[in-house]
Amino acid sequence: MLSLIRPTIMGAAAPISSRIAIRQFTASSIVAKKKVIDPTLPVPPKGPPSAYTLFFKEFVLNPSNQERNAEGKLDVKVLAAAAGKAWSELQSTAKSEYETQASSLRKEYEGALRKFWESTTPETRAEIERATGKTIKPPGGKRAYKKTIAQREGNPGKPLTPYFAFAQEIRDSNRVTIPDNITSAEKLGYVAKETGKLWKELSEEAQQKYKDTYAAAKEKWEAWKVTQKDL
Repeated sequence: MLSLIRPTIMGAAAPISSRIAIRQFTASSIVAKKKVIDPTLPVPPKGPPSAYTLFFKEFVLNPSNQERNAEGKLDVKVLAAAAGKAWSELQSTAKSEYETQASSLRKEYEGALRKFWESTTPETRAEIERATGKTIKPPGGKRAYKKTIAQREGNPGKPLTPYFAFAQEIRDSNRVTIPDNITSAEKLGYVAKETGKLWKELSEEAQQKYKDTYAAAKEKWEAWKVTQKDL
């Protein structure tokens, strides 16, 4: 039933972090079915708490803040509302202490996540995701992670397929003349259509040159890729 209770602060929904903290604090009172996970699988680092979550944990552990109902059980609605009110009234200097602590924990988490990611294979991470039902995000997000891969020593770069390499040449050389009477939204589709026509007009010999270039570049990429455990 606890998961169905939506704590409120002054009539409004409480921060998500407060709901998470409540569940953590009262976890012993919840009986939940857990998936059986292979104990040999590495465990991803747990995400860091927010500044509010750190404050909330301290707040609920204080006996004077533990409001109970007639049955002697914690009144989570009252508790969440009181914690939210106390947080909103907290001086900025006091809040900054929690924020500093949360920032430090986030840096530790990011370092641990990077080590975890670089020490596991894609297959292992996929197995963990299937077992837990949770997605493991790369350090810093996909875009930042791809950037770090591109900057690694010896990386020859993942090659474009024959057609996309040709399309890039067409785009860079402005070989497709775009009519003035089409909208900006239509331009991309028009260029793609015209590029496809140009590719089909190439002789088999001309297309083969792109295919040979791709095959050679792909071989170098695959040879380098196997030296990177996390790829």
